[in-house]
Amino acid sequence: MTFFESLTKPSWIPPDWAFPAAWFTLWTLQAVALVILAGSEKPGRSLALGFLAAQFVTAVAWQAVVFAEGRLTLAAWWLLMVLVLVVGATVTAWRVSSLAGLLVAPTIAWMTVATTLGFTLARLNPDL
Repeated sequence: MTFFESLTKPSWIPPDWAFPAAWFTLWTLQAVALVILAGSEKPGRSLALGFLAAQFVTAVAWQAVVFAEGRLTLAAWWLLMVLVLVVGATVTAWRVSSLAGLLVAPTIAWMTVATTLGFTLARLNPDL
């Protein structure tokens, strides 16, 4: 049994298949936004690209935090940090290209669910 399988989970947790499907879709949308932003000469492009890179690296690093260490409270706060970076990426991308901002924006919804889930898992499994 994996660490994640051993956790007490809320009844509203998305099914296992939803996580890779959501991330594949969101990162595909972000890749298109990245291409749009990279081809732009508008002010703010570098900041938007920086936010996209930061949220991507931070989101990928989160897996090591929760699955390798099993520190649920740290993982929940880490997710909140990713959510803040995603909001920053969305706003800065929008300022350069409304289409790029629209492509990044769905990640806010998913990260809101993920962050809520992270804090719920920490509450339901206080010893981890």
